[in-house]
Amino acid sequence: MTKKLAPQRTTKKHLARAERERIQTRWLLGITIAIAAVAIGVLGYGWIDSTYVKPKKVIATVDGDTITVAEFQGQVRIVQRELISQLNSYVQMEQFFASDPEIVTSIRELQNQIQTQLAYPEILGQGVINSMIREILVRQEAERLGIHVSPEEVELQMQNSFGFYPEGTPTPLPTLTPDATRMAELAASPEPTALPATPNPTATPYELDAYEQDYEQFLDSLSDFDISESDFSAYVEAQLLEGKLREQFQPEIENVAEHVLIQHIFTLNEEKAQTALEQLEAGEIWDEIVLEYSDDPSSLESSGDLGWNTLNDLVEFLGQMGIAAFSAPVGETVGPVASPQGWHILRVIDRQDREISEAAYEEAVSNAFNAWIYDMNVDAEITVVDDWEEFLPPSGPLGI
Repeated sequence: MTKKLAPQRTTKKHLARAERERIQTRWLLGITIAIAAVAIGVLGYGWIDSTYVKPKKVIATVDGDTITVAEFQGQVRIVQRELISQLNSYVQMEQFFASDPEIVTSIRELQNQIQTQLAYPEILGQGVINSMIREILVRQEAERLGIHVSPEEVELQMQNSFGFYPEGTPTPLPTLTPDATRMAELAASPEPTALPATPNPTATPYELDAYEQDYEQFLDSLSDFDISESDFSAYVEAQLLEGKLREQFQPEIENVAEHVLIQHIFTLNEEKAQTALEQLEAGEIWDEIVLEYSDDPSSLESSGDLGWNTLNDLVEFLGQMGIAAFSAPVGETVGPVASPQGWHILRVIDRQDREISEAAYEEAVSNAFNAWIYDMNVDAEITVVDDWEEFLPPSGPLGI
């Protein structure tokens, strides 16, 4: 027969120990909750700081207008994306022109320049800050002149950049995408090879649905760089606004400038040029000296004609000696003048005011606009925080 155990008596000692255990449990629970609360608070503060506080921090001020961390980071990411896109394009170009060492060398130099910009984010960031300061100065002046860019204009610019026309106009020329591998093989081939024949393409309508699909893919590519749609819209808007403001400078720029019609005798060495000059001074006929001494076959039949040139043209061609050539009286000979190519004897045969080229006019407008920007920078009250480099975003998805 099993013997029954007598029930344990609860003594004061047992009660005291149980009470101590309860107190210890409460303390441990309290400490655990406190630690958890602190951890949650730290994480929460970090999230609030990175999501709400830090992006609104001002890193630069231009006459009262501000540049925030969020705006700065958005523009840096856009520049990073563009540089990486350019780098990828140059890599493809290098493959295409693999058979031409000179072109490959030039392409690699461009690649190195981009890689240097990406490798030194502080330099890239400084350029972005300078660009954003410029944008603020442009916006302030545009506001003063009543110049604005509407959301509709930004949207239209985006559509045009994709080749989409709201009216459904077909693209003027179709875009063909060659097989990059095959094109690289042809370019690298030592034997001349004709490109593969393709049927004559016809323009296809680029409809709204196709544009919207392409635009969504574009937004996805932006998200790879943590670029928001609003960041890119602000970027496009700034470009449009600057374009409108630049137009204000066009009426102030003359599209007519003094030109000289100039001829030259070009030689590869100074001694030969000096001999030609001595014969001219002795009364020899210019056309005969050109035929006898000039090493420029392209101008032999035209008596060394270099066409109509502005002062800027000749300075670009001959450096400071271009000023002397431009200022010479009609019929007077100047030289020998050195250039990177060789030696020149020059003669002005006519002088008159003529309309400058479109490229020269656009350059003059750009020079005037940039000079205005420089003056605005000098006069503006601009401050940039000392620790702005701490807010640089990481490099793009390629980790460059």
